[in-house]
Amino acid sequence: MSTFPDRPVPSHEFIEDVVPSLFAEAELEPAEEAVDLKVGIVLRGDPDPGPDRDAGGEWTLHFVAGELGIARGREETCEITVVQSVADWRSALWEGRPGLIADLVDQIRENGPEALRPPGPPGGGPPPDPLKGISDLRGLIEAVIADERGPDWRVGVLIGPGAIPEAPQATIRLGAEQADAIRTGALHPLEALITGQLQLDGDLGLILQLQAVAMTLSLASGGAG
Repeated sequence: MSTFPDRPVPSHEFIEDVVPSLFAEAELEPAEEAVDLKVGIVLRGDPDPGPDRDAGGEWTLHFVAGELGIARGREETCEITVVQSVADWRSALWEGRPGLIADLVDQIRENGPEALRPPGPPGGGPPPDPLKGISDLRGLIEAVIADERGPDWRVGVLIGPGAIPEAPQATIRLGAEQADAIRTGALHPLEALITGQLQLDGDLGLILQLQAVAMTLSLASGGAG
């Protein structure tokens, strides 16, 4: 069992206390110890003005030489930055929305941070490097899962260093039912795209580049079969 909290904690406590604890549980492979990567986290404050308001914040997570350093404030040299509202971040980790994230959180609770490691190729060998190819991309991509029962769930990922744009260059949008069908394998993402159940807006070139990277990773891990 991991140290992942069963109940919501403030964002600063999660980033500054829980994340290092989870990282300490991980047994890194040599290739992972060689990684030098800065990840930005930007959580935009809870609009609720009450006493339990979570103001969110910005952090830089620096993975280098098998160690994790965390500093307040996002450095513009971060190679990847996750941008999200506190409400959507909280719902992803503790409210089961969306299901894809809820499944991953359950796996982390059960198996620890090992659940985050991508599967290796069918014939053995090291797992594919998820950072390969991404370093050539630049732009803010936002994923939106529409839910008739409540507000849309959103997360933005800025690939590449620099300031965070005011608006995403590309948006990936789908409904909650379609997202769940993709999660369970009942719907292939390509089929969802062709049939209009998954919509792409904005910089199509950026989306196609990201799709090519994802396909390469899928083939390397045996996902094509």
